Amino acid sequence: MISVATWNINSARLRVGLIEKLLTEAAPDILCLQEIKCESHLFPA
Repeated sequence: MISVATWNINSARLRVGLIEKLLTEAAPDILCLQEIKCESHLFPA
């Protein structure tokens, strides 16, 4: 079974800590972020 999480995050750089928490606690196989409002070269890796 595959788990998928989606999030209309509205600014990924401001919520990077929450993204890390979600990935750690929920551990989805796939995370889809919408409205990241960030250029790809500035997206937190």
